Amino acid sequence: MHLDFISGNRAFGRFLLAKVFFNLAFNMQATMVAWFVYEITHSALSLGLIGLAEIIPYVGLLLFAGAWSDRYNRKRIMLLSVFAYFLISIGLYYLAFNVQNGVRIELFYVYFLIFLTGLARGVLSPSQNALLGQMVKKEDLSKASVLSSIVFQIGSVGGPALGGMAYAYFGIDNSFMAVCVLIGISLMLFVSLPNYPDPQGSRSDESIFKRINEGIVFVKKHKILFPGMMMDMVAVLFGGAIAVLPLFADQILKTGPEGLGWLRAAPAIGSLVVAGIVARYPLGKGAGNWLLVCVFCFGFTNMIFALSTSFILSFFMLLLGGAFDNVSAIIRMTLVQIYTPDEMKGRVSAVNSIFIGSSNELGAFESGLAAKWMGLVPSVLFGAIVTFATVSVTAWKAPALRNLNLKD
Repeated sequence: MHLDFISGNRAFGRFLLAKVFFNLAFNMQATMVAWFVYEITHSALSLGLIGLAEIIPYVGLLLFAGAWSDRYNRKRIMLLSVFAYFLISIGLYYLAFNVQNGVRIELFYVYFLIFLTGLARGVLSPSQNALLGQMVKKEDLSKASVLSSIVFQIGSVGGPALGGMAYAYFGIDNSFMAVCVLIGISLMLFVSLPNYPDPQGSRSDESIFKRINEGIVFVKKHKILFPGMMMDMVAVLFGGAIAVLPLFADQILKTGPEGLGWLRAAPAIGSLVVAGIVARYPLGKGAGNWLLVCVFCFGFTNMIFALSTSFILSFFMLLLGGAFDNVSAIIRMTLVQIYTPDEMKGRVSAVNSIFIGSSNELGAFESGLAAKWMGLVPSVLFGAIVTFATVSVTAWKAPALRNLNLKD
């Protein structure tokens, strides 16, 4: 069973536990900041600016952070990033405390702290992913990727719920304090990890831009990694319907905020369930075909969702879509770990994060724009058709990915 090897690798167990606390705190904070800003401004534009304030520094710093992770000690970089998160959470608590006590604050300070969150996230992502590759044996990378996915989905499902309940029942200041405590616990657990050696293979006289280019070229020329990343990016960019869920909930499914909340939670629930299944029954032989089939099915669930007028059917399609999307995500995460040399894992993880981050954020923009130009249902159907075409082209042009097998 996947969990068995944790008993023989206690450091990895602490790493996962630290990620549980951190991901819960991260998702709690994201939910609470949205409510915090909305209560101050009651403006949809102000909410949109939160994502913009975070994604610009995040994507802008990723490639540099990946190069740093392949030259300097990854644990130290990760600790600096988590400590930065801790300080930012204290700053948000201070702002919330002032608002709770009737003090007016400038919204600029909230956006500035979110901007700093994007910087910290951009540094944390590649260093954490690269460190995972040093913590487990190569034959255990698939298991580690599945467990890491489970931890991520726990945060995605539990974080927003805990954040909403804390905000509603304990007040804005106490809820932000809870985030500080959770991040502080995760920081202490990360500190307790062993000191792993610095990455090897990157010469000190190489410029950072040359090292960044090496990572990009490595991914671009790889016959498995590049087509897998491209297929996922296009599928999420055009095939997702999350950004227009409020319109479906209101105009088609005739449900209110509570129904919308369930619809938004459905993909994460599906992802968490399938991660547990894959942990018990790992993907081995035919992993490449599984990847293609799951991305195709992701597009199919979006197509049925677009045509549905039933809340139950729509919820179930979103749940299945999240499940299929997470199978493909687990496979891609495993591929990055297996096929990337240790001295390049930071840079390749950064490139992979750019593919994922840009597709999610730009996908939200594309969904809104397509819905405005084509109409709500046709825009999602168009995205499903693009997903089908992308899978077909990938299966045709990338035989190495199609024929991929992974060890159990």
